[in-house]
Amino acid sequence: MNIQQPKFDLCQHITDRIIIALESGTVPWLKPWDSPDCNMALPRNAVSNRLYSGINTLLLWLATAENGYKQCKWITAKKANELGGYIRKGEKSTIVMNYRPDEREKLDDDGNVIYDEEGNPEMEQYFCINKHNLFNLDQCENLPAELFDPIPEPKPPKSEPNQYDIFADIRQIIKGMELKVEMKPSNRAFYQPSEDLVVMPEMTQFENAQAFHSVLLHEMAHATGAAKRLDREGITSGKAKFGNKVYAFEELIAEMGGAFLCAYLGFDTVPQNASYIENWIQVLRQDKRAIIRASGKAREACQYMLDVLSMAKYDVFEEAT
Repeated sequence: MNIQQPKFDLCQHITDRIIIALESGTVPWLKPWDSPDCNMALPRNAVSNRLYSGINTLLLWLATAENGYKQCKWITAKKANELGGYIRKGEKSTIVMNYRPDEREKLDDDGNVIYDEEGNPEMEQYFCINKHNLFNLDQCENLPAELFDPIPEPKPPKSEPNQYDIFADIRQIIKGMELKVEMKPSNRAFYQPSEDLVVMPEMTQFENAQAFHSVLLHEMAHATGAAKRLDREGITSGKAKFGNKVYAFEELIAEMGGAFLCAYLGFDTVPQNASYIENWIQVLRQDKRAIIRASGKAREACQYMLDVLSMAKYDVFEEAT
């Protein structure tokens, strides 16, 4: 008698991983920056050196923190074997999502192909989503030495190099976005879509300049959702009210977008809003694809700000020459 195994639900698996982390008090996008126990740099492919993004960044950060990996590089078992190495016995893979765009014929409600005026089938784009199993280089043996990064010596957070260069980059992003930022004595920071304005408490109200700028990055992530930028529902629809799903979803995007940008810039402080955790868990329980969509939107917000920074630096270079 053949017993059919239930089909693996990738979206549910990913959502369950994030919910378990949140319920245990671990927010996956808040990296333990100053921890010497693991390497929380942006995860990348060990062979191509390409960075992982979106939900895969969160899943690999989670696995790194849970297992104390010293490497931020990941590889498939097949590729490890091709390079003459192998995965140590008993090691478990980390499941991530592999998605690629594809095309298919457009169908009507009855399943019939839709044709255009010239008699050609109309095509539509969709994303093909598959499970992908990765292993950290710490789980491998006999791989070429050049694949491994040297393990950096831990440094106190306040001695991190180039923090003022990072602050300068943040100012360049603000300038490139043509975003207004106003500081005044206050106990809250917020983005006001109608004025395209970020309101921040004064810097002296924060523990240090890093804490100020990390909160600023969160509000800048919100600002990417303006109609003239990425036109996100949580910013432009007027439907976001404190405590509702649209509000919680937008906060999820800004939290992750700000954290992703911190990681790309090399920043060592990320703000956290623990008060939203219950709302996030509720949203994720009701929609197993919510975390995937939110992390995708966060990646777009981060990439938008990085593109603005790149263009701003290019413009400065052009003026200098």
